[in-house]
Amino acid sequence: MTISAAPRRAVPLLLGAVALLAATACGQGTGGSAVAAQAPASSAPVEVTNCGATYRFDTPPQRIVTSSTIATEIVLALGARDRLVGTVAPGELLPEVAASIEGVPIIAKSAFPPPSKETVFAADPDFVVSGYNDDYGPKALGDREQLRKEGVNSYLLSGNCPGRKAKVEDTYTDIRELGRVLGAQAKAEELVAKLKAQVEAVRPVAGTPKVFDYAGGLEKPSTAGSNGLIDDLIRRAGGENVFPEVTSYSQISWEELVKRDPDAIVVEDQAFEPADKAIEFLTSYEPIKDVTAIKEKRFIVIPVNDTQPGLRSGRALETLVAGLAR
Repeated sequence: MTISAAPRRAVPLLLGAVALLAATACGQGTGGSAVAAQAPASSAPVEVTNCGATYRFDTPPQRIVTSSTIATEIVLALGARDRLVGTVAPGELLPEVAASIEGVPIIAKSAFPPPSKETVFAADPDFVVSGYNDDYGPKALGDREQLRKEGVNSYLLSGNCPGRKAKVEDTYTDIRELGRVLGAQAKAEELVAKLKAQVEAVRPVAGTPKVFDYAGGLEKPSTAGSNGLIDDLIRRAGGENVFPEVTSYSQISWEELVKRDPDAIVVEDQAFEPADKAIEFLTSYEPIKDVTAIKEKRFIVIPVNDTQPGLRSGRALETLVAGLAR
C-alpha cells in the first residue's frame, strides 16, 4: 500500500496561537518561510516503506516534529535542524548534535506518556519522526493513515515497528530512508558508515554469560523483551538473554529470575527510576540475594535511550562488552 500525504490542512487559529506561544517561550523558533527556503529541492517524489506501508513524499518535508531523543538525534545528524519546528523531551543528546538543538521549540517535556495530537499539531508539522510506537496510540497522534489524510506524513524508527524483532541493521535502513526523504543521501551514507564501523569494531566476550535486562519495577521486575533492540545488543556482545520467550516489554517474577540466575544485569537508567536507585534496591532485596549477578555486583548501567534504535548502538555495545568482561 502506498500512502501519500494529502495537502496540508488549514490549522485552526487556536492551534496556530499555541504554536506561536511555544516558539516564543522556547527561544528562537524557526518561521515557516525560512524553513521552506532552506529545504532542499527534489526533482522527483520519494517513496519509503515503513512498518509495512509505503509513504510518498512529493516534496521534502519542511516542518518536522520529532517525538523523542532517539528520533531527534537522527534528524539533527542528517542536517535538518533548520526544518525542525518542534521536539519532544530532547533529554541529553549525543555530543555531536547537542549544540544544534538550541532554539528548537520543545513542545512537550516528557515522552511518556506521549504528547497528544493537539500538542504536536500545534507546531503545524508536515512530517513526524517517532521513536516509539506508542506515539501512534489513541491518546497520542493516533492512526498514521488518518494523519496522512490530514496532511502529515510520519515515520517510526523501524526497530520499534509492531511485531518486529529489532536489529542494529534497522537503524542503517532508517538513516538511509530518512536521508532520501530529507534530501540528505550523502550525509546518510556517512552516518551509516560511521555507526557500522563502530558496531563492527566491538568484539564479543567469550563464554556466553547469561544476562537479564532490568527495565525497572519493585513488586515485579520489568524487561524490554527479546523483540527489543537490547536483545540484539546482548547477543552481539556475546551474552544470552535469560528471558528469550518474553517478546515485548513485560513483567516477570522475582522467583523466575532467581531460577534463571543471570551472570549480569543490565540496568536501564531511566528518568523515573535512576540506575543508582535501582541498584540500591536490587542489592538490598532479600529474595534475590543469591543470584550470581547480585552477589558479584555485576551491574551494567546503560541509558535507556542507548537500548533503543538510533545512533547509540555502538556505544551501547562498548558498554555491554566492558561490563560483561569484568
